[in-house]
Amino acid sequence: MPRMPSPILVRFEAAAASMPKHARLRRAIIDAVHAGELPAGTKVMGERDLSAALGLSLGTTQKALGRLMDEGFLVRRQGRGTFVGSERRPIAGSWHFRFVPPEGGPELPAFATVVQRCLVKGEGPWTEALGPDRKGYVMIRRCIDIGGQFNCASRMYLHATRFGRLLRMAETRLTDTNLKFLLAQDFAAPTLHSEGLATVAPLNAEDAALVGLAANTPGLQIDIVGRSFGRAPVTFQRVAIPPTRWALKLDFNPPAPGDRAGSSPASSIS
Repeated sequence: MPRMPSPILVRFEAAAASMPKHARLRRAIIDAVHAGELPAGTKVMGERDLSAALGLSLGTTQKALGRLMDEGFLVRRQGRGTFVGSERRPIAGSWHFRFVPPEGGPELPAFATVVQRCLVKGEGPWTEALGPDRKGYVMIRRCIDIGGQFNCASRMYLHATRFGRLLRMAETRLTDTNLKFLLAQDFAAPTLHSEGLATVAPLNAEDAALVGLAANTPGLQIDIVGRSFGRAPVTFQRVAIPPTRWALKLDFNPPAPGDRAGSSPASSIS
């Protein structure tokens, strides 16, 4: 009986040739995992064998597999090889990453991986949104996997004076987590309202790399301010969304009582 070809090879060959090769390989493995073709615990072909089978350089293969290990899709066991990791749980109650098929249907699950955490001292749009803080701002950069179909990039900024502990928190607490729930639970800072502005803009090099596209590819950029009690700002979030056939689900709040006629209502991107 002939041996069935690896689902990784099949999906890699079927992926768009315009994608970078490391992104094609990463997407092939993610899609195979979500489709159940690579159940948790399945051993993945070794880096050298996989490179040879796909005609890729070893460095390209290592880049794709390394990122998948960072994201939890793959785990490396010393002396045994690389295996598909346990199934991840999607973000619960996501506000800003709700995508549905254009023809309608259930929302795609969203998975979040921390890419970077740091203290930001410089000024930017977060300064205007949140107000000054002599200690600076916590920045959490995450890659958001939308149901294995595509990635979004997210940068969230918060006051370091109040939220500096986020820099020391275990990364697992920020992975596949709704940060709004975390802020409410650990810092008594629930997000009660959000408002945002969306523009079409070229993706910067860092965000483009996260979503698997070339730098300066046009995408949707959304700047979101999360507000808590008394409408005090607690978060500034910049989201980068690549061109995609999937529809972003939006909810809009009506103008608040007392708004002047003709003024633009704040939109809540949920």
